[in-house]
Amino acid sequence: MKTFSLTAALMGATLLAAPALAQQAPARPATGPTTGPTTGSGAAAATLPEAFEGDAASARPQAAPPAPATTATAPDIARSEEALRAVIAAMQAGQIDYTVFTPDLAEQIRAQSGAVAPLIQQFGPLKSISHLDQQNGADVFRVLFDKQATDWIIGFNEDDLIAALLFRPAQD
Repeated sequence: MKTFSLTAALMGATLLAAPALAQQAPARPATGPTTGPTTGSGAAAATLPEAFEGDAASARPQAAPPAPATTATAPDIARSEEALRAVIAAMQAGQIDYTVFTPDLAEQIRAQSGAVAPLIQQFGPLKSISHLDQQNGADVFRVLFDKQATDWIIGFNEDDLIAALLFRPAQD
């Protein structure tokens, strides 16, 4: 049951695609601190290859492929789901907490929240979230609302801030 146009759906996906595709959450071990070099901003400059293939990703140049991602463990998936639920609730309430995002992603979401938040509000109440996959350290979820089914990608940086966030209408 789709209550918004394809243009609105693509607009919503595109609005969050730019910041999400500009960053990538590095693979993190299931437990313990992150090791290895870090960047000053805490965000890796790369793309999420094949993230929602065919969207804005095809228009962006691809960086060198990242190291293979580790398989997510149940606690990592639970953390990602909890963060996604909080972000969706905040967007539906019109009270986004920008401190949970990397500074770059927060700036881009802040600039586009006036269009994205009302779109997510139109989806109606959140009904369920289920984990579908993991791509390059980011988790893919199917999020069902009362009036719309969507697919979301959420990923974190080494400081546990949301570094990637993207959604689109669910693909069956």
